[in-house]
Amino acid sequence: MSYPPPPGQNPNNPYSAPQQGAPGGPYGYPQQGAGQPGYGGYPGGMPAYPGGPGGGIQPAVSMPGVVVTARVLLFVAGVLWALFAFAVLVAGAAANDALDDVPVADSVGGAALGGALVGLLIFGGLAALHIVPACMFGKGRIGTRVTAIIAGSLNTLIPLLAMIAALGNGNFAGGSLFMCLLWLATAVLTIVFCSMSPAGQWFNRPQY
Repeated sequence: MSYPPPPGQNPNNPYSAPQQGAPGGPYGYPQQGAGQPGYGGYPGGMPAYPGGPGGGIQPAVSMPGVVVTARVLLFVAGVLWALFAFAVLVAGAAANDALDDVPVADSVGGAALGGALVGLLIFGGLAALHIVPACMFGKGRIGTRVTAIIAGSLNTLIPLLAMIAALGNGNFAGGSLFMCLLWLATAVLTIVFCSMSPAGQWFNRPQY
């Protein structure tokens, strides 16, 4: 036996007010109470989730100053090696062109050009060894740090060998000595900065 609806309520209207004691809203779903955490931590919505509004968003981490300095030094050294490679290639090509018209020195010009190509490969490889890890400092891992330390170690050999050879000959000019010392200092600083604790924390940081 059916009962008539309460006064003021249309049984065919789904938007009518619920009956007294009904479990929820107009469709019978339970309503969320006040103060219930919801979407983004606000009441009346979905729960917050990590990475979303109100969730655990990871703060941005800036590159330490020693890492930035080491990166700049690597870029400078890489550009200098690239310029050396270009200068050696130009010098070898010029020597080949100058000696090409001399029949006796034709082979000498070819040897000069071959030596220039070898120098291009060596100096170009050193330039890439410095520039590539410097470009990867933003998202690189421990391998980038190790490569930068290796590049700095190789970069110390050139001024050391130049100073040893010049001191052995006894014709070391003041300007050349200053340039070698400056080059050596930048290479050593690159190694030191990449070996410090902030650099280790930067390259071992979690990435999302």
